[in-house]
Amino acid sequence: MLSILYLLFFIAGGVCITRLLLPRMRVVKRAYIGASLGVLLMMWLPVLWAYAFTFDFLSHGLAAATLAALCGLAYVLRDRHAPTPFDEQEKHELKMLAVLVIPLAILSGYLQYTHSIRLASDGSYHVGQSTYGDLSLHLAVATSIVGAKFPLHNSLMLGATMAYPYLSDSIASTFLLFGMPLNHAMAFTGTLMMTLTFCGYALLCMQLCRKKGAAALAFFLLFVNGGLGFFYTIDATVNGYTVTTLWDNLRTVMEGYYQTPTNQPDPHNLRWVNIICDMLVPQRGILGGWTMLMPCLNLLIPPLCKKQQHTVRELALLGLFAGGLPLIHTHSYLALVLCSLGMCAYCVVHSKNRWHAFRPWLLYAAIAAALSLPQLIAFTFVQATGSDHFLRFQFNWCNNRGNNGLVDTYLWFYVKNVGLPYLLILFALCRKDRQNRLIASGAFVIYLVAEFILFQPNEYDNNKLLYVWFLLCLPMAADYALEIWERLRGLGGRRLIAAGFLITCFASAALTIARECVSDYYAYSPQDIQTAEYVKENTPRHSVFLTGNQHLNPVSSLAGRTILCSSDLYLYYHGFNTWERRAEIAAFYENPAQHLDLLRKYQVEYIYVSAYERADTQYALNEDALEALFPLAFETGGGHNRIFEVPKEYRQ
Repeated sequence: MLSILYLLFFIAGGVCITRLLLPRMRVVKRAYIGASLGVLLMMWLPVLWAYAFTFDFLSHGLAAATLAALCGLAYVLRDRHAPTPFDEQEKHELKMLAVLVIPLAILSGYLQYTHSIRLASDGSYHVGQSTYGDLSLHLAVATSIVGAKFPLHNSLMLGATMAYPYLSDSIASTFLLFGMPLNHAMAFTGTLMMTLTFCGYALLCMQLCRKKGAAALAFFLLFVNGGLGFFYTIDATVNGYTVTTLWDNLRTVMEGYYQTPTNQPDPHNLRWVNIICDMLVPQRGILGGWTMLMPCLNLLIPPLCKKQQHTVRELALLGLFAGGLPLIHTHSYLALVLCSLGMCAYCVVHSKNRWHAFRPWLLYAAIAAALSLPQLIAFTFVQATGSDHFLRFQFNWCNNRGNNGLVDTYLWFYVKNVGLPYLLILFALCRKDRQNRLIASGAFVIYLVAEFILFQPNEYDNNKLLYVWFLLCLPMAADYALEIWERLRGLGGRRLIAAGFLITCFASAALTIARECVSDYYAYSPQDIQTAEYVKENTPRHSVFLTGNQHLNPVSSLAGRTILCSSDLYLYYHGFNTWERRAEIAAFYENPAQHLDLLRKYQVEYIYVSAYERADTQYALNEDALEALFPLAFETGGGHNRIFEVPKEYRQ
């Protein structure tokens, strides 16, 4: 309850600041911007104070005091115009917002609940298909932040600074600090951020779409996205004398692991995954990024489309949101920078007074740069330059695997992955329309950069840029689709054509979402949960454990303790070469007596043994030697999980 009150205090503070600074903004949009600002400040202020103290109640109390001071400053700097009234147009917008957002918010809440270590009847933790791989990384970050000193160290790789954008997880750490259980903290904050993301894009579409119904179409084309992959599902296949029918394929979709029509790299080269199921639910980085990207786009784009001058207060708030993005989600920050550059160039080139058109961009850029550059220099650039896996040329994203040539022809790859919206975007660009070209000037800068440069070791991750191109272009695509609908008036079969269009756009996503709703994977056993509880209650916070390299690790993910080296699933794609560390761990587990120097080198305090360490093929665990050398501190029933304590003399 205390954590909810703390959140409401920050949301109220954000709404208050926005009301004071932007009274002329329409009420619903202003309330949304204010709520987003409150969440942004709740992410950032406790972390900033944690640099002076630790991430504890003191830093959170000081963060709340800082918010109160910011509200006072906003009052001093307030815009003295009368606030915009809540009129009939606002009521209509609020109703439409509810119609669009509430169904997806309910879906998101269900997925967050079932996918964020749901407690099953047998006492184990279960997850969903999409979170089986990623969730434990975010659990480890969230649990390790509580009580931590900053700059934050990476609990999954002893000795490394946390360069991964962690603020989308630190907001869950706040809820943990105030007593909310881990699974509830992750599910609640995930649902909150997804709902704000839905609200932000719905409001953006309502401002940019000009045809009746186009805003709703663009909204659902983004979040219920999927290409033409469902055709592979409904198509029977023949392999010799074996025939696979539609019903066999549907069973595979609903029961298989990543066999949905939006995510089959092999054999169909389907990579345009559903945004809800495969991005926002499992990947909290992009979730937090979009939570803050949407208010940026709402502040930036609509006034440009209406040829309105941004006020200084709007630009300052926009710069604040943009400047806070790098440690929330670097790809979202980069997409916003690229989009802003393209739109700035368009506005300047098409203005009679170019300096007058350029001047507002300077203020926005100066504030954003002042806030973001320290993050980029201290974290992002260090991670990127410390590895040869980042920043490399590769044309056509993941259709050109390993830069070894295109798997599908260029156009067909995007048509079958993105579906009909891709063609609608191209057709809409052919029209002489200022708004479309303004938006395209920013969107296609993102598209071109993402098509030629990879920014992470995993080439798939460039979709985090391409999705921003997609969401920017969908309002023009939806307008174009509704214009075609109007031109077909009086044509027999018009409704049948529309039904075919909607089925083609949403069938793949419907199958993917249905599969995700029923997916259920065993993650942590009751013994794992018991082990984590013991570790939390009986070992010093941030103590060092020697464990195997499993990604489902109760010591790091559920208890938040530091381990020597986690799975390459989490470390390789963040620029770490783990070969040497993994070899040291393997050598110790195989012959502890001959490698006691490892304990001194890394100041290891506890040694963990579970079924994973016993089954690892990289070494033969010598559990008898561990028993002879170290006192047993804890074990679950039957010795399933065991923890040995390292005496001080081995660490001196």
